[in-house]
Amino acid sequence: MANESKVVRGSGGAQKDVSLGPACLIFVVIGAVCLSVGMIALAALISGSQGKRAAYSVREQIVPWVEQSSLSKIDRTHIVERLTELSVAMEREELTTRQLSRLVLRMTDSPVLQWGVVEQLNQKAQASTMTDAEKGEFRVECDRWLRTASEGRLNIHDMEFAVQNVATKDQRSGRLTIRDDANEERLREFQRRIAAISDKYSMTSDAFDKSVSQVFLTLIDDALAKKD
Repeated sequence: MANESKVVRGSGGAQKDVSLGPACLIFVVIGAVCLSVGMIALAALISGSQGKRAAYSVREQIVPWVEQSSLSKIDRTHIVERLTELSVAMEREELTTRQLSRLVLRMTDSPVLQWGVVEQLNQKAQASTMTDAEKGEFRVECDRWLRTASEGRLNIHDMEFAVQNVATKDQRSGRLTIRDDANEERLREFQRRIAAISDKYSMTSDAFDKSVSQVFLTLIDDALAKKD
């Protein structure tokens, strides 16, 4: 079809946008949200413009999901405020099809909205009987992994692989929750996995001073940077 579209990745992992057909966008929005964040598809959304449909999905699905997430209160507040602003812009048809498609990718493919589980695992490690050196290394690797996410290098599948032995995924909501048996051995395995991913992209161990919400908002701003 002439209007068919998709998002592809280059050999270096960079995303390349290819023109999207408006008729396909709502299926991308609903499908991506359901697969990556675990929302329930809105079967009733069979009419109206793509912007209004996307706005409804953000307002009725993603915002409540974030509000009930394990992210810190301040991160939840900042993210919800930005999502609410986005839903208004979508409702008014102020965003282009390409901007909407990039937003879908940022909001559903990135693991940032699930980062609460990483913060909880770090808290669990800091409260454990690990040595001070081990606790420090664990904290550094968590920060290093957030830096990796901030550069758009991580996807939700990386997150699910990393937490495989320390968290469970609710099949209905997609929410990740720490396992009761997430002992020090399992925490060390989680650390090894995130370190390996960060190593793959040559991430520095320098201090990373951005919060989860700041990383998410940067990803959103990047999606909106261009109208075409």
